[in-house]
Amino acid sequence: MQVIECAEARNAEGAISSSGVEYVVDIVSVTKQFGRVKQASYSTLKSTILGLLQRRNKTRSQKLAVTTAIRDLTMRIPRGASIGLIGRNGSGKSTFLKLLTGIYKPSFGTIKINGRIAALIELGAGFHPDFTGRENLYLAGAMHGLSKQDIEQRFETIVAFAELEDVIDEPVRTYSSGMFMRLGFSIAVHTDPDILLIDEVLAVGDAGFVAKCKDRIGDLQKQGKTLVMVTHDLESVERWCDEAIWLDKGVVKDRGYPRRVIDAYRAFIEKDEESRLLDTERVAQEDVRDAPNSKAERWGSREIEIISVEMIDGDGMPVRVLHPDDQLVVRLSYRVNAQQEDVVFGVGFSGSDGQQIFGSNTDIDNVQISTLSSVGAVDFRIERIGVVDGNYDLDVAVHSQSGYPYDYHKSVLRFSVRSDGRTVGVYSPKREWTVLPAEF
Repeated sequence: MQVIECAEARNAEGAISSSGVEYVVDIVSVTKQFGRVKQASYSTLKSTILGLLQRRNKTRSQKLAVTTAIRDLTMRIPRGASIGLIGRNGSGKSTFLKLLTGIYKPSFGTIKINGRIAALIELGAGFHPDFTGRENLYLAGAMHGLSKQDIEQRFETIVAFAELEDVIDEPVRTYSSGMFMRLGFSIAVHTDPDILLIDEVLAVGDAGFVAKCKDRIGDLQKQGKTLVMVTHDLESVERWCDEAIWLDKGVVKDRGYPRRVIDAYRAFIEKDEESRLLDTERVAQEDVRDAPNSKAERWGSREIEIISVEMIDGDGMPVRVLHPDDQLVVRLSYRVNAQQEDVVFGVGFSGSDGQQIFGSNTDIDNVQISTLSSVGAVDFRIERIGVVDGNYDLDVAVHSQSGYPYDYHKSVLRFSVRSDGRTVGVYSPKREWTVLPAEF
């Protein structure tokens, strides 16, 4: 069993621990599975007729396929905590939130909630398109447990926050997606929730409204409300949350201080990404003609051939995922089929959009190439890769000074650069800020 927090003695309501901590979420051994009946890939007239006659029974041509989204999870969340759920797509994050709201019921285990929940998951999902904004507001408020008097007291505040005063009596089918989202968000955050669940909803909408939403969420945090958010914006988790929970395939891999958990998650993602790139583009000791990059192109006379390309880090290990400050060595192994006196080796890389980011060669860098042996290698060393987050393609070539191609490989390898920052553009220089005194 995956136990995230040791069980402590609970009172009769099951909300207070022996240490006096009040928990608003208590999850015990929860598993959530999704199943579907898979049809056989073939059928006959006989099996079809038998299926019609035996509707109540599964035929032998059917079997149940089960996907486990959450696996044997035990967890407690204290009142007033701000929790950030991180993990790759399909890790179970959204399923977790929907279990808390009751949209999904657990296949096994129990979930206890102590307080009113406002879920910012699928904003406006319950709105009736032919009802007006006013009618949908009253309906949604009732679904959140508010009385008619409560809704009337908050009506103007909700509408003003959503900036929909001019259209609140229009059918919501006439609303834009942004208006729809604003009304749903405003209703949810004005229902006086004890627990606020957020699933990537702040990734949409105009910048001004998103800023207002964040301010409102900050106010709820100051009031001691509990926040559980799902997002791929790791900086938001670090900024807003007391604790990060890393889900992977429905199991908690780590939980704790956001900076530490996020660093561990990033390292895992980079290692996994690098492993996949190396597996699919392994060319060391192999003819580069076998490189599987779908964008790869090759041309030239082959009087001199590049027979393999390696990307190596500062420790001499194969690498496909780097950081802006990392060192990189590109090793070109060659074979001479017809000796040439005029030889230039070149390396360059471009962004995934095809934009040329960098390119150089031995002629540009004033490196003299003497007579080559029949086989050998040339290293091109970059002390600092210096580009921002992104995916890049590596180009390599050997040609004459006039540009006549002996062997040119475009997009022979794919590599990635990852960083913690939010630098824009393509170049990431070493930098430093200094705040000068008033009298400098």
